[in-house]
Amino acid sequence: MSSPIASWRVALLGSAVIIIGGSAEAQVPLPNEPAEISACVCLQQASSALAARKDAKSQALAALKQQLGGLDAELASERPRVDVNNAESVSRYKALLTRRDAAFGQIGPAQSDAAHAVARYNAAVDEYNRRCAGHPFDPVLVANIQAHLVCPAVQ
Repeated sequence: MSSPIASWRVALLGSAVIIIGGSAEAQVPLPNEPAEISACVCLQQASSALAARKDAKSQALAALKQQLGGLDAELASERPRVDVNNAESVSRYKALLTRRDAAFGQIGPAQSDAAHAVARYNAAVDEYNRRCAGHPFDPVLVANIQAHLVCPAVQ
């Protein structure tokens, strides 16, 4: 006669074997649909292109900020040297101030462009991660598709 605890252990062990065995059979790789692979490769290419644009916009913004900082420093340096009784001295200072104001006027649009580029890149990466990341695609099929793939142009 077996004890209730021994019977419970056997039942639990049997359940574990069924669960483990069942989960191993359920781990069938995802189908390697050419359309799905093509979409993922195109998303990856689009993400790369958008990353390059994002980086270029960020660099342009940084360059404008550096230019603005330089002009601000130059204005601060020149301000005490301006001779208000000398029209040429005042004119040079006003020209420098005009250059600084023009650079400042470019910061807002550059920030907007950079933010838009970051948002587009993040959206593309999110879509790639949602649709493609972690999918076990057949590398031979992926390479064959990549060799003949034409993706839509990234806007």
